Amino acid sequence: MSFEDEMNAVKNAETTGNYISKACVELVIIKGYKMSPADHKGCPFIEFTFETANAAKEINTTRLYRVRETDSTETIEYKNKRLKELLENAGADFTLKGEQVIKSAVTRKVQALFKEVEYIGYDKNNNNKPEVRTKIEYSFSGKADGTINGNQSYLFSALRDSDRNKFEGELAKWMRDFPAGTTPQQSNAAPVEAPSNDDDDLPF
Repeated sequence: MSFEDEMNAVKNAETTGNYISKACVELVIIKGYKMSPADHKGCPFIEFTFETANAAKEINTTRLYRVRETDSTETIEYKNKRLKELLENAGADFTLKGEQVIKSAVTRKVQALFKEVEYIGYDKNNNNKPEVRTKIEYSFSGKADGTINGNQSYLFSALRDSDRNKFEGELAKWMRDFPAGTTPQQSNAAPVEAPSNDDDDLPF
């Protein structure tokens, strides 16, 4: 790539403002989306970018996972319902075909609930020590001129039992390999910053 091409890529790069940092219900604009790449090894997804419609213009990006052949009937129904809910509330045009339906939702507004979600992360500055971290992600939506009512449980999702067991097992192994007094070392390997389950938005 020439330097000219590189600078064109820089010019066209998307920049974002502040990120939504706490669980909330907000009127948001669907600013854009991207599909999982063709060579993606995990579950295919559509990653939506939301921006609050207020002066703060806070950003959130969340992946909604698409159906794959190995999914159970329950999983297929959940994935399809979740995506349809967002698109319908945004007023997407379902008379269009394929990806054009999703494109028709861009720039539209919805009321959206964003929840705080626990996941397993790794401290790259401390020998990749496993940690329970949190992130803010889109949960569900309503019409732009409507309201969303929910109790506190809607705003927080703890680790599932299977992920909690995984974390405890990995932490026990880490403590065995790096006993107290071990000097923290930064890992050259890219830390895992997201749940290992590609269908991490599923409630089961």
